[in-house]
Amino acid sequence: MNISFFIARRYVFSKKNRNVVNLISGISSFVIGIVTLSMVVVLSAINGIEKLIDQLYTSFESEIFIYPETGKYFSYKLIPIDQLKSMEEVLAITPVIEDAVLLEYGDQRHIASLKAVEPDFIQYTGLDTMLVYGTPQLMVDNMPRAIVGYGLKFYLGLPANPVLPLKVYAPKRGKSIKKHKESAFKKLPLYYEGIFTISVEFDSRYIIVPISFAKKIFGRTDDDITAVELRINPGIEKAEVAKKIRLILAGKQLKVVTRDQKNSIIYQTTQSEKWASYAIITFVMLIAVFNVIASLTMLILEKKKDIFSLKAMGASPTLIRRIFFYEGILINVVGTVSGLVLGIALVLIQQHFKFIPLEGSIVDYYPMELRLSDLAIIFITVLIMGWISTYLPVKILSKKYL
Repeated sequence: MNISFFIARRYVFSKKNRNVVNLISGISSFVIGIVTLSMVVVLSAINGIEKLIDQLYTSFESEIFIYPETGKYFSYKLIPIDQLKSMEEVLAITPVIEDAVLLEYGDQRHIASLKAVEPDFIQYTGLDTMLVYGTPQLMVDNMPRAIVGYGLKFYLGLPANPVLPLKVYAPKRGKSIKKHKESAFKKLPLYYEGIFTISVEFDSRYIIVPISFAKKIFGRTDDDITAVELRINPGIEKAEVAKKIRLILAGKQLKVVTRDQKNSIIYQTTQSEKWASYAIITFVMLIAVFNVIASLTMLILEKKKDIFSLKAMGASPTLIRRIFFYEGILINVVGTVSGLVLGIALVLIQQHFKFIPLEGSIVDYYPMELRLSDLAIIFITVLIMGWISTYLPVKILSKKYL
């Protein structure tokens, strides 16, 4: 058995010797455990929010988008549909037209983004789970229908069950609004079939319609589109599929972006918040490990008689230094492991029992997600800081007392 480790363990866990030094060591380990627990909970909470955001975007947007490199519209004929459909990663493909419109209901008006897709594409999204009224249908009896964001419902005063159709206005191509005024707009009636809620960004902005309606109101040909969306099978890396599609579309002046790239600001903000929180808690941990320095200092002072006895018995200065070094490591390890276990337990309890509510959100509880990479980073961070807080004081104090 390692003699220095055995003695260090006795100093830390001895039941017969309960004094101020042991109390300080216990407090040091407790503080490290609390900070470690905080790291696990905070990072898991941010992971949960990030996952929730991704789920919300998934219910509305596909994993991969194809846009023109220049301009807004391009021809659907540029897309090798059969080749893309033959990819085993691709679940569904739809042409998209997205443009601004003016909505009118009664005496209320509001500008919105009209997003048009193939009616059968709705079945590949999670939009049906986001409906608060109605059904996720874009065609009823061969007539176009709309699905409206909850924010637009509020702005326009839409009833849950439509009595009158929406009036949709779009600028006519080649006509100046300043010169022609109201005659520069094309107007079409449209009943809405459902109302969805995802987030403020989507709810207050989007109305979803069949692509046939969009072509009619915008005066576009059958081939004119603004994007192509591709749904891919679950569990497949979006970036890898995007690379393959870029190779297929090489030379066509089209760009391929993933959902993460399209909404990069949202995802980067979440990541920035995560690592900013990690940095702040790490700084708190840095303060906490100074307790270990105090514990080791007091322990060395208290154990001077033991040190002299060990030296008289032939113990080398290196062995004695290792005793106090191992004690500091033990204090850190006990605190770190305890904090990790309790933190993981709290996160799992929240995931299963949802005891922390989240008011005013689309989910009733605070989302949490554990990631092994985060736990590894926390464990390594705390141990490195613990090693530094142990090695340096032992080295400095041993020169004076050994």
